[in-house]
Amino acid sequence: MTDATNTLHALLDAYLRCPVDSVRTELEQALRSYQTDWIRARAGADAPPQAKAKAEEAPAPVKKAIVPKPRFPIASADLEVLKRLADGWPGTTADVARWAWFENRELVALDPNPAGEGPEVLRLTPLGWAAIGRMPED
Repeated sequence: MTDATNTLHALLDAYLRCPVDSVRTELEQALRSYQTDWIRARAGADAPPQAKAKAEEAPAPVKKAIVPKPRFPIASADLEVLKRLADGWPGTTADVARWAWFENRELVALDPNPAGEGPEVLRLTPLGWAAIGRMPED
């Protein structure tokens, strides 16, 4: 071990005021394992079959966060408005009489009007999408 490593170990022992040998051993084993996997993954044709199998595995699909449905009842007419917004209807605060109710329930967010002036445009939030049982199109 180098002098810097010994100094670090002494500092950890003094700071934690307890022996850190077991933790240090676990960290060193984990580091060796990571380094071995990293080297095997980049070794190419010389890599053992184990590393090739890992490299050929498809990455796990990314799961989107599940947004819980709202805990309050939503009238069917309000659900229809939310579905129209999801379908691309550019509803504004002037078009939707209950926009304040939607906003207070965090179902919609208000965006500035693209024309630069006029009523604000309603945009569904993740909770709004969950209320209609759909996922936003990315």
